Formats: sequence, C-alpha cells, structure tokens
Amino acid sequence: MVKRLNNSPFEKKPIKLIFMDEMRFGLISNYKRSWSAIGKRTVIANQQEYANRYLYSAIDPITGDNFHLIGFNDVNASITKKFLDALCEKYPNNHIVMIWDNAPFHRKKELHQIDSLTPVFLPSYSPELNPVERFYGEVRKSTANRLFKDIQTQEAIIDEEVASWMSDKIKTKKLCSYDYIIKQWNNGSF
Repeated sequence: MVKRLNNSPFEKKPIKLIFMDEMRFGLISNYKRSWSAIGKRTVIANQQEYANRYLYSAIDPITGDNFHLIGFNDVNASITKKFLDALCEKYPNNHIVMIWDNAPFHRKKELHQIDSLTPVFLPSYSPELNPVERFYGEVRKSTANRLFKDIQTQEAIIDEEVASWMSDKIKTKKLCSYDYIIKQWNNGSF
C-alpha cells in the first residue's frame, strides 16, 4: 500500500478514476461500412464543409459514470479548464485522478493547479489505452454516412447519442472497462 503524506487530498476524499479526451466533429463526411445488393456499388453522399465543434468527455470505467460538454468551437487550456472545473463540481466528494493524452495544452500550468484533481498522462501516441477513444468510435456511428444541413443539426444528433450513453452506465462500463484498468484498480495501483 502506498503511504500518503499528511494533508494529501487523497486522505480526505475517495478517489474517482476518470479517463478524458476531446473529439472534433464537423461537416466533413465520416464513413462506415454499409451493405448493398450483390453486383451494385454503394453510393454514399459526400460533404466537404469546414464547420466543426468539439465534445469533451470524461468516463469512469470502474462505475460507468460519464460526463460530457458539447459545442465548443476550439480546444485549448482555458476551455479545458472550464470542463475540468465543471467535472470537479459534478463530483465534489471525490478526488479525481484524471488520465488523458499528451496534448500540448494538457500540460499548461493552470490545468495542474486544481485541488481536487490529479492529472496522469498516457504515453505519447497510444490512443488504444484510452477507453474514451472507443466511446468516440461509437458516438461517430450516429453520424456516419449522413449529410447535415448545418453543424447544429449534427451536434443535436451527437448530443442525443451521448445522452443515451449517459443514461446507461452498464453499457458504458461494458464498453470502457479495459482489463488492464480493472486489474490495476482492483490491485490498488491507482
């Protein structure tokens, strides 16, 4: 067992393990496999408009809890700080150990000065270790092979898809509970 220093935030609040990431979505077409009749080629419409937005997501693979904010026009340290503050407000009785990638803006000082949050970085170029990436793959299916008249329409569909995942913690847990995470959590490695 790891010894904790006196006055450590870990002694005061139970730990909540959270994986976090951002997803860009926009009006450039996103494709997935589709069926067609034998001997016929599938024709899928293509859209090339350069409007986009971002979805921020935080998922607890142990419990299936998830928290999302959608509709940002950019990703940067100040927007990420707003997301992290909202996340800490959602879980005021926990100390959040947040695991995320090495995006340059994740290293900004103001993101490391939140009392109830400890960031942990995944190795560079390893999205396969972050279960939020798998979640985003599922969310992207809701907009695949479709055209949208504007970004607000697409955002509404993504928002609806995310809401369905938020209401089903069992489904989220099943998707995001990677074996390596569960084993380390059960061994007390976090």
